[in-house]
Amino acid sequence: MRARVVAASVVAALVALGAGCGDDDSGDGLGGAGQPPLDGAAAAGREVAGDRGCTSCHTASGDDRSGPTWKGLWGSQVELEDGTTVTADRDYVVRAIREPDAEVVDGYAPIMPDVDLSDAEVDELVAYIEALG
Repeated sequence: MRARVVAASVVAALVALGAGCGDDDSGDGLGGAGQPPLDGAAAAGREVAGDRGCTSCHTASGDDRSGPTWKGLWGSQVELEDGTTVTADRDYVVRAIREPDAEVVDGYAPIMPDVDLSDAEVDELVAYIEALG
């Protein structure tokens, strides 16, 4: 009986945690509400982000998780852990995806995994991040 109570408590906690992780009313973690309309590559990039688990750490809402938000990233100045800054342009975003430990954002642990993405998927993610501003 005690094991069932513990198991039910764990399930309830996980459900509550999952409900709080979304960026919008849908709870999908993809920031649909208040997000600019997406089409083409940007819409496909949103799907890649969801399918590949990117939204476990990154948001489109402006909220930070264990990784920085993508909202407003494009074109901004990003401070790295070594004190240098870089412009969040196509080269930076591609490098961040392909070589996540190359330039770690200040205030974040270097925990982003290497993700095996096709060139098309990277291009779609870049288009999505660019569409978020």
